[in-house]
Amino acid sequence: MKPGAVRIYVLVEDHARKRGFLGQHGFSALVEVGTGRDVLRVLVDTGQDGSVVLSNASRLGLDLSKVDAIFITHGHYDHMGGLLEVLEHIGREGVLVVAHPDAFIPKFAYRNGKLISGSPRKLTPTDLEERGAIVVLSRRPVRLADNVMTTGEVRRRTDFEHVEGFLKLGSDGLEEDLLLDDQALAIDTPKGLVVITGCAHSGVVNTVFHARELMSRDEVYAVVGGFHLEGASQERITKTVEELARMGPEHMYACHCTGPRAFCAFLRAFGERARWPGSGDIIELA
Repeated sequence: MKPGAVRIYVLVEDHARKRGFLGQHGFSALVEVGTGRDVLRVLVDTGQDGSVVLSNASRLGLDLSKVDAIFITHGHYDHMGGLLEVLEHIGREGVLVVAHPDAFIPKFAYRNGKLISGSPRKLTPTDLEERGAIVVLSRRPVRLADNVMTTGEVRRRTDFEHVEGFLKLGSDGLEEDLLLDDQALAIDTPKGLVVITGCAHSGVVNTVFHARELMSRDEVYAVVGGFHLEGASQERITKTVEELARMGPEHMYACHCTGPRAFCAFLRAFGERARWPGSGDIIELA
């Protein structure tokens, strides 16, 4: 890779088009930034099942033991469910695990009138440390390299992106969960920002606005990840696409929870610049 290059290996996505790869509801991607000995390797999320992450990584010829950090975008089961198994596979001391402290609070939602758990099996920071991880819990951005940062809590400024329908365990029982643990990875490249989301529960527009402010960079080169527009109103989809189109990214890689209606809207607005990758796909940027 050339200096400043970004390569994203999609390890877990809701579907797989390539023979031999596994699709599963959730998201995980290995992100490589840089070239040669200067490559930073960040595993963004671990899907809901570590065996799927490891199987797809193996088929791509990736050695996850070389990962520098694991970044958890939020605490839902389909994004951090495979974390322990991945750490056990890495099997070495000193791997950073970066997450928001609320990621470890039990989460719930009502689906079809029933209360269901949205968290992985009981998981604590101590569980990770026992497997050699160095756990960094932060509500604020965490710098992983000169040009790579987590966003921390995303400032919510649009009037059309709202978090609804989620619950968490509070001191007095279940309470509304605004998913403050939702965050993204921001990478500054010569061509502009690359923003990698898990679900963008905070709103993908809010997330990109926040990344631009955080990195002091207006140009957006690519947005990759789940945009949480499945089931969204047509008004929200339309406003989301319009706002992102104004920012002018060269690439839109919609994944996971984006939903087919929203993806069709992105196709109409962005044409060939909009794609929906599957498990096993490799995204080359900058």
